[in-house]
Amino acid sequence: MRRAILLVASGVALAVNKVGTNTLLCPGRMGKGGPMNTRSIRRPKSAALLTVLAMAALSLAGCGQDTQAPGSDGSEAGADSETSEKAAKIESALSAGPEEIAEDATVVDYPTKAGQPLVELRKGTNEWTCFPDWEVSPGEDPQCLDEMWMRWFEAYSAGTEPDTTAPGMAYMLQGGSDASNTDPLALKPPEGEEWVSAPPHVMLIMPGELGGGPAAADHQSGGPWVMWAGTPYEHLMAPVEGEIE
Repeated sequence: MRRAILLVASGVALAVNKVGTNTLLCPGRMGKGGPMNTRSIRRPKSAALLTVLAMAALSLAGCGQDTQAPGSDGSEAGADSETSEKAAKIESALSAGPEEIAEDATVVDYPTKAGQPLVELRKGTNEWTCFPDWEVSPGEDPQCLDEMWMRWFEAYSAGTEPDTTAPGMAYMLQGGSDASNTDPLALKPPEGEEWVSAPPHVMLIMPGELGGGPAAADHQSGGPWVMWAGTPYEHLMAPVEGEIE
């Protein structure tokens, strides 16, 4: 029996059925009929379904996939070093997502001390929030998060369990670096191990558990995988190009 799964994430509607047919509507291109009706989201129960979701993410990544070019946000760095640093951080943040999302996104920076609020660098007009490169990690890892991912981020920062009530999507089109693929609280890799370096990718969160078993958490498989599997912070990583180290 054909069982359809309706995925609605941040204004992006995707109907995926089990035999492989899919209809994709990109952000801001919902069509004359308006947004599709939402229904309950079934929890993924297999690696095959994770692959379907990853294919959906890869398709979504193609919606306006051109990233912001350096300086395209219109900011002009003046002689003042603080202004120059702010402009550079905004440029970094906007490079994380497709131009059609990043150009109107709010841009924030990480606080200088734990417990402090995020620093707003630019007020946006859409539901997306973009962060510049996190200087602690060795690679370039700016990111753009939708509203559900921002709720996830706030819970993660506070050490509480995220209340994920709907699918969420995030872009890291410059790649990313993580201290661990299994421990969400790790600040540096275990002794003898390297940072987990991912190519440009999109990330998905969903209500409930992603599942898929141990194989789904293999970040060196060359395909999509579940990072921090089995924890409240697990999420699907779907590379859009390159290799995973």
